[in-house]
Amino acid sequence: MVATIYRYRRMLAAITRVELAKRHAGSVLGFAWVVLQPALLLSVYVFVYMVVLRMRFEGFSRFDYVLYVFCGLVPYLGFMEALTTGGLSVKQNMHLVKNVMLPIELIPIRSVLVGMASQFVSIGLVLLLVAADRSLTWHVALLPLVVLLQVMWLAGLTWVLASVTVALPDITYFVNLFVFLLMFLSPIGYRPDMVPKGFGWIIYLNPIYYMTEMFRGTMLNGPSPRAAVAIIYALMCLATFALGSAFFERFRGVLTDYE
Repeated sequence: MVATIYRYRRMLAAITRVELAKRHAGSVLGFAWVVLQPALLLSVYVFVYMVVLRMRFEGFSRFDYVLYVFCGLVPYLGFMEALTTGGLSVKQNMHLVKNVMLPIELIPIRSVLVGMASQFVSIGLVLLLVAADRSLTWHVALLPLVVLLQVMWLAGLTWVLASVTVALPDITYFVNLFVFLLMFLSPIGYRPDMVPKGFGWIIYLNPIYYMTEMFRGTMLNGPSPRAAVAIIYALMCLATFALGSAFFERFRGVLTDYE
């Protein structure tokens, strides 16, 4: 699968640009929505936690708390967008496979990249805020690796989801609901140690926890990600990519039989 992606990398880049342009075609603001959408979502989330719920961390300033929330919310929004749009990617684009010489495995990858477009922009915005706070450390050099692992993780999940959804489209409704619930079960606006005793297992079984911890560890001024968290995150991403690749390769031959 890696060899296929590398071989068709230029085609993948081209169809991703086309899909991004098509998504914002006809709108007045056009590509500005790539920046506006995550900025508005981040603002609403911070308003709920800071103004409505009045969340505060001991030893954290208001700006520190904003950065803490942003560093957790940005990768989650990328995860949510990529997974919810990638589920139906093969079923909705079957004509590309049948009428164009396009490897079918690139379609879910395109959905992941398009879904993460806002995340890439948001990461730049957050890094500017962190730099303005003079909180950048050398750990930011590890950020590209963390993002690459996230892309691999989402690719593996999307390959499986897109394959199953071709035959069972209703799966996407359950996935969308589950992803929405994950936002409240993930330590985005709160810290893991704030979870009542006896419920900590919910956090540590949640894959979003390891993703957000890795992003915070590389973007915020603080301790680097714990070795255990980094190992689990890397193994989770690589294993999901491998399993998703094998799953998709196993069933790719019958996918085009469905309309």
